[in-house]
Amino acid sequence: MTEPIVRYNNVTKFFGDLQVLDGIDFEIKPGEKVALVGPSGSGKTTFARLLMTLEEITDGTIEVEGDYLWHEEDEKGELKPASTDHLRKVRSNIGMVFQNFHLFTHMTVLENIIEAPVTVKGIVKDEATRAGREMLDKVGLLDKADTYPAQLSGGQKQRVAIARALVMQPKVLIFDEPTSALDPELVGEVLDVIKGIAEEGETSMLLITHEMDFAREVADRIAFFDGGKIVEDGPPSEILFNPQSPRLKEFLERFMSTQAAPE
Repeated sequence: MTEPIVRYNNVTKFFGDLQVLDGIDFEIKPGEKVALVGPSGSGKTTFARLLMTLEEITDGTIEVEGDYLWHEEDEKGELKPASTDHLRKVRSNIGMVFQNFHLFTHMTVLENIIEAPVTVKGIVKDEATRAGREMLDKVGLLDKADTYPAQLSGGQKQRVAIARALVMQPKVLIFDEPTSALDPELVGEVLDVIKGIAEEGETSMLLITHEMDFAREVADRIAFFDGGKIVEDGPPSEILFNPQSPRLKEFLERFMSTQAAPE
């Protein structure tokens, strides 16, 4: 069997006295596309932020390609908190596309994309520029290379953010509700780009989304979060059309009612 590229082992997260994740066990296989769905506050974004090391783990372990993320082994083989260098090394295999783009406004589109390859990975600028232009072409924005973010639409900004993540060649790419900050007419262009990346099949993807049709089309699995736990996890056909838990049934019914067109 193929070893998972990501493995959560009994992962718990507290913010003060508030428990946000409760003993999560979860695996992602190489190339697998997993959608995370659930109500706001259910823990799905925190789940992803732990993997990106944007939030610190409280208990349990996370492994990426067989290496501990938040821990490392000492000379006796016992786990200790990871050093900054260890975190940076393991995290280099993970990319994230945020809700609100997080582009540097004082840099051109191309400068935004090549900043991390040059400063983090030490790639020669000419090589990074070639790779950056290739990624801009992939997301349909090569003609915007010398444009500044303020001159772009929200959909274009998000596509630049996707290109910036891809140029780092991550093994796992996280999308944190990538269309939630967009006007409705711009959602499609971003989802089309993500679908294209998914169809290439090489990169494992973690998709936090409220777009159920998108999850059904793109994901190999859907995990439903509620109350800091994964309540159900399975193929889209089962999760969306044959839910087993009362909580998932209730969630889907509410979701469908909010999507229903007014009379």
